[in-house]
Amino acid sequence: MSTRETSVAGQFYPSNATEIRSMIQTYNTLLDAYFESNNEIQNLNPRAVIVPHAGYIYSGFTANIALRLLENSDVKRIVVIGPSHRVYLKGTSISQYDSYATPLGSLPIDKFLVDTLKEKFSFTCIPEAHHEHSTEVQLPLIKAYKPDVSVVELVYGDEDPNKLADVINYLLEDTETAVVISTDLSHYYDINKANKLDTICLNAIKHMEVKKLYDGCEACGKIGLAAMLLSAKERALKPVLLDYRTSADTSGDNSQVVGYMSAAFVQNHTVTKKKEILLQLARFAISEVIGKPENLNVDTLIKDNPWLEEERASFVTITIDGDKLRGCIGSLIAHRKLYLDVIHNAKSAAMHDPRFPPLTLKEFEHIKIEISLLTHPESISYDSPQTLKSKIRVGIDGVIIKNGTHQATFLPQVWEELPNFEVFFSHLCQKAGMSSDCLKNMPEILVYQVEKYKEA
Repeated sequence: MSTRETSVAGQFYPSNATEIRSMIQTYNTLLDAYFESNNEIQNLNPRAVIVPHAGYIYSGFTANIALRLLENSDVKRIVVIGPSHRVYLKGTSISQYDSYATPLGSLPIDKFLVDTLKEKFSFTCIPEAHHEHSTEVQLPLIKAYKPDVSVVELVYGDEDPNKLADVINYLLEDTETAVVISTDLSHYYDINKANKLDTICLNAIKHMEVKKLYDGCEACGKIGLAAMLLSAKERALKPVLLDYRTSADTSGDNSQVVGYMSAAFVQNHTVTKKKEILLQLARFAISEVIGKPENLNVDTLIKDNPWLEEERASFVTITIDGDKLRGCIGSLIAHRKLYLDVIHNAKSAAMHDPRFPPLTLKEFEHIKIEISLLTHPESISYDSPQTLKSKIRVGIDGVIIKNGTHQATFLPQVWEELPNFEVFFSHLCQKAGMSSDCLKNMPEILVYQVEKYKEA
């Protein structure tokens, strides 16, 4: 039996079980008083949490809040995801040991899930990456609160947030799996600058705006944060900020501080309802246009959900036989009420996408529908393809390219198929009817983001 041995016990946290339990008891004495005035937080049942990874003396209380909430859940396995600090990684490494050692006792590693993730996402194990403190410091607290779970450790380096979001999405499809995202915030600024930079991160998480993470947030696990936010939107999860503090709260030194925060992601029933309504509306529109209308009172739906009358731009994507594209039509600019835009684009994707014949009744029984709601496109200024590359966020930005009468767009989802900047833009140029190297002609570039809702 192989074991993922501790690497930072006695440094980041005590190597003695009695000392760890004593620290946890101290945290919880303070936490119980906090919960008395915040009872709704005490009863949260998170699907995922964000936690810091400094020494317990600095960030243990902040991490403890989030990991204690996992005690409310019935999860059987917990996947801990953290950034690599010790070795350079291209992509993500997965732990392949049999068990994970902690001073409170070992936790079994879920080898079946490890094998599944290796096969599905082409992960490998790079042993030297698994001496990582960002993941390890979470395990004693997990053992304390969920002593019977199995665990999986993922350590990432230079990774695409969109790919990592796909991993989190896959994990969260199983209600018996929870995800722990590890990150600290800004490092070694004075307290005022640290608070300013950390507020950018906190607001990005609170408002589910991945774009804002790239406006000054200096979290060392920013890739993990971006992936978690992308997944949370996909899974209709709502963030709840739990705690924020800096090392100055312990050390008293305001000159060079490190920021720490924790958050829980819980089911957002409002977003879940929104997803169900939009997908129901699109499916009704398609059923109507193929001659087998389903039962739906659109007028009542609109009356009960006035947000459907807001002007929004949408894309409707139809797939079949897994993820095989069967139609995709949409609006780049909001110019009509959302429900009308979804209905029109759903019918057009089914019947009028020039790349495909009209959808048949037989095919209708096997399609999956995805709806993307677009933000307003913003123009990107650049003076060379290399400058443009530094401003485009792979996996996050949808892109519009324009040059005279030529125009085309790729939704952010296309990065999943074309994850390389050069290949992505080569295909986009060709889609617009231009040469594959059209960026040398400096076409107009606009970017947007999407809210994505997909049938399971």
